Amino acid sequence: MPICARCNGKGSIDCLKCEGRGVVEDRQLELITETNRGTQACPQCRGAGTVTCPDCEGSGKVDDNDE
Repeated sequence: MPICARCNGKGSIDCLKCEGRGVVEDRQLELITETNRGTQACPQCRGAGTVTCPDCEGSGKVDDNDE
């Protein structure tokens, strides 16, 4: 099985919602705390900054028959 081109064999990719940072800005938190930047853990990746690669489903390899 060849290595997945999307994740380069890692099985995960950067989270699109937080762009791999693991945190997102929270405007409501800014209003409550009256700070310039309110951040919270990204709800999509739960703060990890990465998500499972959808092409290989985390295995890092793709099936030869997929086209």
